[in-house]
Amino acid sequence: MVICILLAGVLYLIGLGAFAAFRGIGQMAHGASRTQSSVSETVSSAPPASSSPSKAESASASHPPEVISSPAVPLSSTPRDAVAPTGYFDDALLIGDSRTEALRNYDGLDNATYYAVKGLMVSTIFTKPSIEIHGKKLPVMQALKEEKYGKIYIMLGVNELGWSSFNTFIQDYQKVIDGIKTSQPGAVIYVQSILPVTAKKSETDKVYNNQKIEAYNQAIEEMAAKSRVRYLAVNTAVSDSEGNLPEDASVDGVHLNGEYCKKWCEYLRTHTNGERD
Repeated sequence: MVICILLAGVLYLIGLGAFAAFRGIGQMAHGASRTQSSVSETVSSAPPASSSPSKAESASASHPPEVISSPAVPLSSTPRDAVAPTGYFDDALLIGDSRTEALRNYDGLDNATYYAVKGLMVSTIFTKPSIEIHGKKLPVMQALKEEKYGKIYIMLGVNELGWSSFNTFIQDYQKVIDGIKTSQPGAVIYVQSILPVTAKKSETDKVYNNQKIEAYNQAIEEMAAKSRVRYLAVNTAVSDSEGNLPEDASVDGVHLNGEYCKKWCEYLRTHTNGERD
């Protein structure tokens, strides 16, 4: 009887030890699980590796991206200005011959004033009574003194293509520029190129041809640069790929129709700073 009781006690003690050992192992396992979970949370909350720039990326960030150079832009492709706002030409004066008369008749430049006279030249601009002021006709250069303008556009030269002295033409044109500067000291002066004629006209006329017009335009541009006035290559607005006035642009090969007067106006509206185009 006593032996049975002792055996039961031994077995009870053994059971308690096994339980304690099993419980300890469980707690250790649970602690390890919690530690692993904590590490996982820490890793997941850290920023992704890709968000930290490499040395190469850091170096590239300190320099602007590479710019691919484009070919040199030819003068004929010079970027245009923004289109002039409505009313921009209200204080503008356009001086010229019968071609400028056509532009006036087209009437595409707001309320611009025109001193446009058929046959006008760099010489007769001083002498030919043609602009009516207060009931009296005055030469253009004299009429200029009667009112102030903010912008003055000049196109002369086509009627002078037959002159025997090219140097005289340039010298007289220079006098025109100087006279305008004197009478209109606050105005911005634009000298426009001579417009081309059609290929048919150019090939059949020894005077009014595009080879001579091109030579005159080069001299006019040089004169404008020396005089510190702005040169506008308006011929590029109405020329074809060969530098001729298209056949459908004119009835007589010289004077522009409405469609091409519009092109001329658009050029003036988008070249208000005098860039050569």
